[in-house]
Formats: sequence, structure tokens, C-alpha cells
Amino acid sequence: MISLKHQRNSRISRIIHHPYFEPVASISAVAILIAALFLYTLNWPPMVVVESDSMQHGYNDTLGIVNTGDIVLVKKVSVPSSIATYVASEATGYTTYGEPGDVILYYPDGQMGTTPVIHRAILWVDYNSSTGSFDAPSLLDLSCPGQYQIDTQAGTRTCLNNPWTPVTGTLELHDVGWTDITISIDFSSLAMEPGGPTSGYITMGDNNHGMYDQKMYGDRCEISCIVQPGWVLGVARGMVPWFGALKLWLDGNTNDVPAQSWDYLAVCIGLIIILPFVVPWGVRRLMRGARDRDRGRKPPPDDERSSPKQRQAP
Repeated sequence: MISLKHQRNSRISRIIHHPYFEPVASISAVAILIAALFLYTLNWPPMVVVESDSMQHGYNDTLGIVNTGDIVLVKKVSVPSSIATYVASEATGYTTYGEPGDVILYYPDGQMGTTPVIHRAILWVDYNSSTGSFDAPSLLDLSCPGQYQIDTQAGTRTCLNNPWTPVTGTLELHDVGWTDITISIDFSSLAMEPGGPTSGYITMGDNNHGMYDQKMYGDRCEISCIVQPGWVLGVARGMVPWFGALKLWLDGNTNDVPAQSWDYLAVCIGLIIILPFVVPWGVRRLMRGARDRDRGRKPPPDDERSSPKQRQAP
């Protein structure tokens, strides 16, 4: 009588040896992965390719840092309550991608449908329409003048005394980023942004050497005016390194891709090509071994189980 275990192993073996097993398994795995990414990020598409080196820490590929050619997961979150800025995170020790604060993706100047910018949220500012100035209460968590100071329009240097003290003049943030630079944010120019002043984020790329996105040049902002909550696509949460370089290669836009990324990518592609052949082969080997062990445990025939004395009887 064939055991239930043997029947089950036989069914599994037939499925694995079916000619459609490998393509169906591959397609199913991809579909499950895409669905899981969407459920995690609540964004579609759930990933974007990093096209510039504005977030790199130097010219080399550094694992765990946002490099050109990486694919970054974009998670939808509540804005601004679920986004930690660089300034607020300096006091708590919270870091992402090698530096304090969250990395956000936003549409520059709210132009939906354009390529989003992936930069770090440096500071949240509240526009006070009654005073015509900005408040930045998170600065109170930093030491002054050690981590920041304010150069007023009157030419004096000061610190915030309470959350409602307006910030006027130029805010200097000291020892920012992986190069420990000083960022000088001109608050007087923020009030003259096109479209009028508003509450939102001051943002900057880790590799932009202190050039924040909202710096004014004449009548325009460098990359984007103050990033309003409705412009934020999401927060960077995790990544798939290197594979986005393939898209940049097809687009002819690989100038900023680190040289090491191509080496790492080649190794990964080699593994992807080999694994679909190695894994089914390994599964079949395991199944064959299980069948051989089952056969080895079968009870011996009745004559072999008889005692030596019985076998010697005429």
C-alpha cells in the first residue's frame, strides 16, 4: 500500500517537473513582490530611479547611501507629522541614509507629473501671516551658537528665545552633513518667493555643498520654492541598489553613475541568470533524496525478518 507521504511527494514531483513550473513560478514571484511593494508604500509606482548624484557622499558607490542608479522605495506618509527634518533629528539621533532626518521626494514647485526631486528635509518653517515672517520652533532643540545662530538684518547674532520668535535675516546651521559644512539660509528671501510665502520644508541634497533648494536667484528659486505638504510624493524607505543604472543606460544618462555600481550590477545579474537553474535543480535533488530515504526505510520481506533459527529449519 502506498503511503500518504509517498503520494504527496509524487504530486509535488510532478508539479516541479512540469514544463510550465519554472516560468509560472518566476511570474508569480514577481507579481507577489510588486503587490507587496505597493501594499508597503501605498504609492504607484512604488519605486523611482535616482538620476543624479545630489544625494551621494562622494564619487564612489557607498552601500546604504542614495547613489545614482539606485532604485528607491517611496512610502506615502502623513505630512508633515510623519516626516522628521534634519534639524529635529539632530536632537533625537534619528538617521536615514547616513544623515539625520528623512529623505523626501517632492514635485518641484508643485508641478505634478514632472520628475520628482529626492532630497533631505532640512527644516520645517511656519509662515506667520500676522507678522509677515517665519517661525522655526525646532531650532530650540539645538545648541546656540554651537549648532546654529541667526544673523539678524540689524547685523547682530542671536538665538531663539521661544517657539514664536520670528526668524529674520540669515540662519546659519553649522556642521551639516557628511562634509560638516555651514548652511546659510536667507529668510528674508524666502518671504519674497514667487507666489508668496508659505509654510513648508527647506530641502537640500547631501552632495549639494550647502546649496539648499530654496535659494533665490533673481525672481526664481534654485530648484523649488518652499516645499508644501501637497507637493510631497513620499518618504524614501529602503532601496534596490544599482539596478536603476540599466534605465539610465537606456536613456543615455549614465554620467553620474559610480564606476563600482557597474561591477556590483554585473555580479547581481550573473546570480539572477544562474539561480533559476540552480534552485530547481537543488529542489529536485532534495526530492530525490527524500524518495531514496523512504525506500531505505521499507520493512524487509517476511523471510528476512525471521530469526536465524527459523531460516535454518528444513
